[in-house]
Amino acid sequence: MKVLITLLLAVASTMAAPETRFSCSECVNEMHHLGFLINQGHEAITAYLQTNYCPTSDDVEECEEHLAFYYPHMLGALVQHYFVDGAVHVCQTMGICEARAYTCDECVQGLEWVEAYVEDPIMVAEMMIWLEQNFCINEWEGCKEGVAKYFQPMHIMAMEKFMIPTEICNQEPVCTGETHPPHPTHPQ
Repeated sequence: MKVLITLLLAVASTMAAPETRFSCSECVNEMHHLGFLINQGHEAITAYLQTNYCPTSDDVEECEEHLAFYYPHMLGALVQHYFVDGAVHVCQTMGICEARAYTCDECVQGLEWVEAYVEDPIMVAEMMIWLEQNFCINEWEGCKEGVAKYFQPMHIMAMEKFMIPTEICNQEPVCTGETHPPHPTHPQ
């Protein structure tokens, strides 16, 4: 009988312990924050592609003027579609959903999953189709062809340089220890 009571107390205490997983609401908040991070990195991504990708293209000048400039806009549209508007779906595919403060390690783990997702060849192909159908408008001559030819190599190069989960999370309050991050337009 004492063994049964002890066992029941042990089970009950583990059920009362706080949840230690990244919650659904935390995950959704992080996906929404990705849009802000992409906008914040727009100039750095453009400069990086102009310096590193454009010299590998057939028309360096054209690339520097148009392709490298438009890639961050394409990436922003994809992040808005898949990770901001589709935040709950992305978090569901991770197998996550509830509510508490998450850790720096969980931030890194979550972004490592996002990194694998956005770098997966099947997902990149899906992104290209989405861009051709939703980003390119009829008035933009050569947009669909440009997406088909240039998006994948530019995306791979940009993700290798900028999608570094530990570096991204180390700028977030959960890893820095800040309780109220400074607002980008209201520096302290």
